[in-house]
Amino acid sequence: MDMESVISAQHITHRRKPPRTAQPSGLFAHDSLLRAAATARSANPTRRDAAARVPQAAKLLEEIQLWTEPLDTPVAASTPAARGPRRAPKPKAVRGDHGRLKPLVYAGAVAAFFLSALTLAASAEAKPSPSDISLPEDVQVSSLLLYSIAPPHESVPNDTDSSLSLPRLPVTLDVTNYTIQKNDTIDGIARRFGVRMDTLISLNALGDARRIRAGAILKIPNMDGVVHTVAKGESLSGIAQARGVPVMDIIDANDMVSQTIQPGQRLFLPGVRLPSTELKRALGTLVTWPVRGSISSYYGYRPNPFTGVRQWHSGIDIVAPVNSPAKAAMDGRVSETGYSTIFGNYVILTHADGYQTLYAHLNKISVKRGARVNQGASVGLIGSTGYSTGVHLHFGVFKNGAAINPLKVLGS
Repeated sequence: MDMESVISAQHITHRRKPPRTAQPSGLFAHDSLLRAAATARSANPTRRDAAARVPQAAKLLEEIQLWTEPLDTPVAASTPAARGPRRAPKPKAVRGDHGRLKPLVYAGAVAAFFLSALTLAASAEAKPSPSDISLPEDVQVSSLLLYSIAPPHESVPNDTDSSLSLPRLPVTLDVTNYTIQKNDTIDGIARRFGVRMDTLISLNALGDARRIRAGAILKIPNMDGVVHTVAKGESLSGIAQARGVPVMDIIDANDMVSQTIQPGQRLFLPGVRLPSTELKRALGTLVTWPVRGSISSYYGYRPNPFTGVRQWHSGIDIVAPVNSPAKAAMDGRVSETGYSTIFGNYVILTHADGYQTLYAHLNKISVKRGARVNQGASVGLIGSTGYSTGVHLHFGVFKNGAAINPLKVLGS
């Protein structure tokens, strides 16, 4: 039997090519990826499981890219090893739509991948670790503590302002000692320590602040005020009202446990000023010179200038040019004016604390009875009226009606 007859007798049925299954295009090409994501969500994976599924999603994305490559991509090598694994055939695209379908396929694949990754991360149960727990900073802690002690109407300080408007704390008198140095003055010491002169004078009971001695100890308080000695029948509320200071300030300054006070007790009155007469007396300015000039006759016994008979002289005679102004030695009121055969034209002023001053032998009187005059104001013009041997001013000082030596109270 020859080969041709064999071939002609052979009934050969030609195998048809298997029909090409059309692959879905667009977002429907990623059913496998979506099913994997749904399975992951139902299983409620942890963070570690979610990280393990990322390579699987990347592999699916690679398969999607292979599906979307054109069928007519040239083969780089003729051998199977060179060509690599066989690629799945791409479904035939409708003519004219191939250029529009390819971007949609890529976009759908990327969107599905990120949707799956986000779903896995969101479904994982996050468990806090010690590194995730943080405490507030020191500034925040201090602010909370301050808020707990601050009054309800006060605001909690921020990071830039750590001050609180708290109620004023009570101040108790605190005294330090200072040794007076050479050439020190009471005014200079007061300025150095930031207190008033009258505070130092009152606390140290200085009778003459002009004559402080080097080496002596001076008390320096931590606040301004004066010392008050309690008299019989006085009460704390009465003293506070009379000196214009709150009762609680006196109690705090003196660290008192009750309002009971005793006669002779010394109280420090914070913020109170020394009366002007006491301050001037300590500074040597309580009584000032009515005129500057030489003294022709002193206070005390002397021979009478006309008869030579020894007699009492109740003032001092100050020589000055005629019609020089005679100035008030202290603040006061004009109590009397007139003419006397002994004193000629005269003026008498009444002052605080029982003081009176006399200005005699005036050529002219410049004030009227009852008028108020200030220290240094003119009360008349100096002359030689009355019983006088020349132009001068007779100046006398009286305390509670008794004559005193003017030189003991006159300032330098």
